[in-house]
Amino acid sequence: MIGLGNNLNELKARIKKAIGALAQIGPLEQPMPEMINTTNILRANEHLTKTDQAKTNLISAYEEYTKQLEDLAMSLLSIQSDLKDIVATEASLLGDTNRKKPKKRNIRKKSKK
Repeated sequence: MIGLGNNLNELKARIKKAIGALAQIGPLEQPMPEMINTTNILRANEHLTKTDQAKTNLISAYEEYTKQLEDLAMSLLSIQSDLKDIVATEASLLGDTNRKKPKKRNIRKKSKK
C-alpha cells in the first residue's frame, strides 16, 4: 500500500508538470499581417503540435492516475469484504459458544424435617 501511495504522488506531480507545460505554451497567437499566410499557418501548426503533445501527456498521466485509483478502490473493497467475513465468522463463533454452555439447574435437595 505504501508503494501505491508513492506512485499516486508521482502521478500527481506528473499531472501538475503536464498542466504547467500546457500553460507555458499559452494561447494561439493571432496571425501577423506582415507575414505571408504560409508562415502564419506554419506558426499555428507548430503551436498546435506543442499543445497536442502536452495534452496527450496530460491525458496519459490522468489515465494512469485513474487506473491506480481504481486498483486502490478495488483493494479497499476486497479488504472490506474480507473484514465483513471475519466479523461474521467471529460473531457466529461467539454465538455458538454462548449456546453450547449447559444451563445450570437449580436442584435443591429436600431436607427432611
